Amino acid sequence: MPPKKKKGKKGKKGKKGKKKDEQKEEDKYKKTVREISILKDHLAHRNEIARRSEAHATDAKDQLQKVVTKLDAQKEEQKDISADLTRQYKTMQTELGISVHQLEAEVGHLRQQLSHCQIELERTKSEKEKMEKEKNQKIIELETKIDGMEGAYERVLTESLDSLIGKIDTTKSKWEDQSIHIQEQNKKMLLEFGLNHLDI
Repeated sequence: MPPKKKKGKKGKKGKKGKKKDEQKEEDKYKKTVREISILKDHLAHRNEIARRSEAHATDAKDQLQKVVTKLDAQKEEQKDISADLTRQYKTMQTELGISVHQLEAEVGHLRQQLSHCQIELERTKSEKEKMEKEKNQKIIELETKIDGMEGAYERVLTESLDSLIGKIDTTKSKWEDQSIHIQEQNKKMLLEFGLNHLDI
């Protein structure tokens, strides 16, 4: 059998448990008070945020009204600008149509001029080629004539030189004969004077 518990000890433990319960209740109360205080602070903070939000909302409504008024004014201004731009566009479109018509006429005229210029260019090229051929033919003819003249001049010069050489040879022979004769006479004269031509 288990031992019996003493009654005195049990009474002491009951008092301690009661104190602990009271302590717990007091802690819970303090905790609740703190939580209520925190909640009050949160509520006050939220009320302040709500008050500021309402003030911001009022300001936002005022600003929105100003923006709407400004937007309406801008729409009216844009309508006027759009009407003015439409008028300008139509004017520019008309001017552009006139300009395009003038340019088309000018292009037609320039194409006609280009066609005439191309025909003239072809004619000029043809004439140039013809002149080039005639010039080349003339050059060939002149070169042929020059070659012929060079041959003729060479023959004439050769014949003249040959004739001149013949005359020189003939004259040389005569002069050599005359020189020998003169030398013989000079030897005789020197001998008559008693001189030897080798000593002189």
